[in-house]
Amino acid sequence: MKHLLIAAAFLPAVLVAQGTGTSFPSSAVSATAQGLSAHLSGKTFRATYADGTRVQSQFAEDGSLAASAPGFYDTGRWRTEEGKLCGSLRKLGEFCNEARFDAGVLYLRRMNGEVIRYEPE
Repeated sequence: MKHLLIAAAFLPAVLVAQGTGTSFPSSAVSATAQGLSAHLSGKTFRATYADGTRVQSQFAEDGSLAASAPGFYDTGRWRTEEGKLCGSLRKLGEFCNEARFDAGVLYLRRMNGEVIRYEPE
């Protein structure tokens, strides 16, 4: 059951920031694939979901991905598409999340509709 709860936290958005509810900031613009890739590549990001789950994601320049939370660790691949962060994790499978920027800050919409703010470490 514990792994199912952690999986539910990761699957929607592989990644200390507060969720912003179900809406992006009104001035947020859709991320380009190139801009999103440059923003993530070679960096580690963290977020805190509305339920309090803290996650961390490492986006390697070679496209590999490592995602972790208390009691959970998974690896896979990441890629960007126009307006989306997508990829696949070994344990959790495929994901694709809407991505927008607001004043240089990255926001992602989880599959449950929650919009979260990704903070670089």
